[in-house]
Amino acid sequence: MAKKQREFRILGMTPSEITKEFFSSGTGKVAAALFIVLVVVSIYALIVLPPNFANVWNNPKYWELNPQYAPPAWVDSIIGPVYSPQIYVNDYTFTVQQQSGVTYITVTFSVNYKYDKPWNELFIVINNPAIYSMSQPPVVSITVYRPDGSKITLGPLPINTKVTTLGVAPEVVSQVNLFYNEEYHISSIVPTGSSATPYLFYTVDNGKLVPLKGPYKFVMVFYVFSQNSTVINRNDLEIVLQGQIYGLMGTDNEGHDLWLGLLAGFPIDLAVGLLSALIIVVIAVIIGIVAGFYGGLVDEFLMRLTDFVILLPAFPLLIVFSVLFGWSIWDAVVFLAIVSWGASARIIRAMIMQIRSAQYIESAVIAGASRMWILRNHILPQIIPYILYLLVTNVPGAILTLASINFLGLAGSEYPTWGTLLYYADEFGALTSGYWWWVIPPGLLVAFVAVVFILTAMASEPVVNPRLRYG
Repeated sequence: MAKKQREFRILGMTPSEITKEFFSSGTGKVAAALFIVLVVVSIYALIVLPPNFANVWNNPKYWELNPQYAPPAWVDSIIGPVYSPQIYVNDYTFTVQQQSGVTYITVTFSVNYKYDKPWNELFIVINNPAIYSMSQPPVVSITVYRPDGSKITLGPLPINTKVTTLGVAPEVVSQVNLFYNEEYHISSIVPTGSSATPYLFYTVDNGKLVPLKGPYKFVMVFYVFSQNSTVINRNDLEIVLQGQIYGLMGTDNEGHDLWLGLLAGFPIDLAVGLLSALIIVVIAVIIGIVAGFYGGLVDEFLMRLTDFVILLPAFPLLIVFSVLFGWSIWDAVVFLAIVSWGASARIIRAMIMQIRSAQYIESAVIAGASRMWILRNHILPQIIPYILYLLVTNVPGAILTLASINFLGLAGSEYPTWGTLLYYADEFGALTSGYWWWVIPPGLLVAFVAVVFILTAMASEPVVNPRLRYG
């Protein structure tokens, strides 16, 4: 008759019983659901964001078409059509004609303006460097047909850079000022240093500027001269109306899409928390097992070392070293872990000493069992739940510490972590200026991750502490 194989147990429970105990409470179910959300979003972020996203985030040219300090696009769904949205014009006619050695490219599109606050700017983007690098670059003239039957002619403007910004060109400012002077007898309507583009969408009523709502038609004519062999193709051209609202989570002072910044923070903050907690627990387990299992002078030395580590002011030291050595985020993680294992090591040591004094351990020693056999078969199965518990409870502390150090502008503030977003929000007075979308979401996400692991720890307590299971 075959000998029945002994079932693997941890603290007297099989793995299936541990799982059942964890999910028996509502806390365990909620913790598992939230953790799955955290992991799924982190994986999604790693898939959709480029590997060099930190470089992209710190490249101002990448975000230059976005509005600055723009609230999320869904704000208009709540308060009505107040802010003009960001529009990438794709629906336009594109015709090419040649006459007298000049190529005429006519682009026509319409937009329906129904908002209280107009578009900030109009950008013409040419994605072919051969076009805007010509010795005699193309020029563009723009005619804007307004809902009241009036029209404004702008340009001609040279296309000598990748991005041509319509409203800041001196010719355009002068032409818009001239239009308001002729139509409404108002001189210098465009303030010095401001863009003229918003004033394309205003009229004057009783001496006050009011939005002129309705359909607008834009006719752009590009002139490419005969000596130029390269012409503008449809695929070379982008037209962008810069809005006053943007994306799912708005923008910051540089036009960063904050949704992408928040998304990038998921894998970074999760990795930082787990890595820091893992290093802490590994060091604590090694120190605790060696000290508790061997005792004597080894135990005395390791406990004095543990006391020294516990007394170290970890956060102030992290600030000092980050300033002195310009530490990256990963340097901060390793340092934080190295100086934070003391309390966990003491817990592991106390458990090992209690288990070591048990009668069945003494019987195993008398029977000739080796220390490694005792450690593998009697000690580790009993402390594994505590190790996992310590791992879970150390994660939120690591994430909060990282957020705090990033909030001070230290240790890898070039990464778009949630703490970094909060740092720059504070730096530019986001909260006092009413830019709530720059402050509240990253703060809530830091709290969210901490809550996920705190709930996981709470649901794990009945597994770790048998008295909670049996009352």
